[in-house]
Amino acid sequence: MSADLDYLGGLFGLEGRTALVTGARQGVGREIALGLARAGASVAVTGRDGASLAELGAELEALGARHLELALDVADPAQVDACVAAVVGEWGRIDIAINNAGLSIRRPAADYDVAEWDAVIHTNLRGPFLVARAAAAHMDDGGRIVNLSSTFAHTAAAERAPYAAGKAGLEHLTRVLAIEWAARGILVTGVAPGATPTETRRGVLDDPAVVEQRVKQIPLGRLGRADDVVGAVLLLVSDAGRFITGQTIVVDGGYTLGAGS
Repeated sequence: MSADLDYLGGLFGLEGRTALVTGARQGVGREIALGLARAGASVAVTGRDGASLAELGAELEALGARHLELALDVADPAQVDACVAAVVGEWGRIDIAINNAGLSIRRPAADYDVAEWDAVIHTNLRGPFLVARAAAAHMDDGGRIVNLSSTFAHTAAAERAPYAAGKAGLEHLTRVLAIEWAARGILVTGVAPGATPTETRRGVLDDPAVVEQRVKQIPLGRLGRADDVVGAVLLLVSDAGRFITGQTIVVDGGYTLGAGS
């Protein structure tokens, strides 16, 4: 029996919907933005330096997707409000907000400078709250908010105190916002990727010994890829995920099951 493409398109298609993806210049954010565009959404992508989004903008253009490229520091309330207003001003609505922008500084907890701690928490926890709140204000007919967490919200590891604390807080924020906004038809969910070699993980996952040890801890026997999270995001923002809220899907090859050798 051949696949019913109309059925699949109805479940996972995003035609007519608009999306905002923070931290989209590279890695996981970039793949999510491209995945949303391929599913039919208009996509606004952000980065601290708007000019750095030109390459991604060209890829979205090649896909025939309506898109915007916007500079954004997610920890700045004024910038967040202006960014969301730009999306609504361009397309008249915002249906999907993906909180992907993040910051990690590896250092023993005792050596952390307070300003560094604040920078990580502001980017990874305050920022998603500001973006979610600003986007939800325009989701009069319901909407989807997806927060990118991490396996470090579920497992303890040295030298990641603010990152792990921020991501754990983000997952609980996801649950609280899901309850508060459910009556408005706004679904708030999360995706927690495992170890993924992206531009920001260079210097850690470029070490063959580190990679070998990490892979031994992953039942599926490989590191993640940036595009591994796209399917989970499409589920959560499409009609296929219409009865899912408050949950965070862990996409880690089984790492957090604790079965690795």
